[in-house]
Amino acid sequence: MPPSRLPTHPPSSLRALLLLLAGLALLFTGCAPALVPGGVPSAEEVPPLEDRVRAHPGDTDARLRLGAGYLALDQPADALAVLEPVGDDPSRPVAHFLMGNALEAEDRYAEAREAYTRYLEVSGNGEFRGRVEGRLALVRRRELAADVRTSLARETELADAPADPDAVAVFPFVYDGADPQYQPLGRALAEMIVTDLARVDRIRVLERLRVQLLLDELALAEEERVDPGSAARSGRLLGAGRVVQGRIDGDEALLSILAGLVATEEGAQMASVNDGDALDAFFDLQKRIVLSLFETMGVQLTPAEREQVMERPTENLRALLLYGQGLEAQDQGDFPGAADLFRTAAEEDPGFEEAAEQAELSAEMGGHMDVSPGGFAMEAFDEFGLGPPAPPTLETIQATVRPVEFLVPGPELRDPGADFLGTEGVGLGFPTVEILLRRPR
Repeated sequence: MPPSRLPTHPPSSLRALLLLLAGLALLFTGCAPALVPGGVPSAEEVPPLEDRVRAHPGDTDARLRLGAGYLALDQPADALAVLEPVGDDPSRPVAHFLMGNALEAEDRYAEAREAYTRYLEVSGNGEFRGRVEGRLALVRRRELAADVRTSLARETELADAPADPDAVAVFPFVYDGADPQYQPLGRALAEMIVTDLARVDRIRVLERLRVQLLLDELALAEEERVDPGSAARSGRLLGAGRVVQGRIDGDEALLSILAGLVATEEGAQMASVNDGDALDAFFDLQKRIVLSLFETMGVQLTPAEREQVMERPTENLRALLLYGQGLEAQDQGDFPGAADLFRTAAEEDPGFEEAAEQAELSAEMGGHMDVSPGGFAMEAFDEFGLGPPAPPTLETIQATVRPVEFLVPGPELRDPGADFLGTEGVGLGFPTVEILLRRPR
């Protein structure tokens, strides 16, 4: 009977070496390139990253971290320069987010809005989505405010430019009733008309916020807001061919609504729609007003469009009043207060989806008001880990290697003779574990 061939086992020194090599293999395959620390780099770590990007322009992780480092140092122009080549990489949506931060810091609000929107389109990070949507709404508000200021500075030029005949601006209605608790109906009614007019794609309805920002800049008194001359001027500044303005009067027994449709070209006449009903029938009254506006504009609704226009976001008058108060608080920049009012409106009518959406959006906007673009980027890295993966720690390597540690036999199974002769594992049996390492490129 031939002598048995017993495999020898690695000594403790070789066993430690194997574990070390396994850890190194994980390190080389699972971490970011050298000189790229985890998270946002400190000011001291930025120069090595700059060297890394110069030497390896295609190192995406280095570019992302360097861009984040520039934002932390309030250098948005440098951040844009290093991040732009990453923008076309669909696997790196965080590049769009960081570019949005940098563009916002440069007051390039339209481009920042596009970058944030692109991030939302390509990113699957649902947990962070609400935060970005809140930031996007704030950027949009700042973009509209900048547009309004530009329009006012170019008023003489815009006065001679033809307005879009299909564009309609809706002013908040002036409340002239005796009971101040119903004053929020002015903004709420305007918002409902904006929503209904926007159901028809043959009309381009301007955002309520854009109109409100212009009125705030012009600082028009309530009587001026229902003046056709003021409406025509405002419409030309907004690029709208027509303006809807009006007033609400009366009491609970009979509420009257006068809606005027003003064409903004020189010498145009105002067409008016006048209707009234009991306060309890306000929602029926609102629909009759908007249908009359369509008729006055010469827009014939299809059956499908009419069905959509007749939909009601709520039929709860108290919820609608709270919603109008929320819009007023939002216009004044009181986003936490607006969020509370919208939230209460949604509680009053759980089916009032617009109120719930505005509550969430206002709360997010309130959380962004005092946060700089760079600060928002730093929060994102800290709270949501939007950056590239950080290099694994020693504890991470040990935890990863531990499940395979049993494959390397301990001293109780070794052959002392082989250890002494230094012939362990040479030409005897078959290896249990074979580790191949390639030099990193």
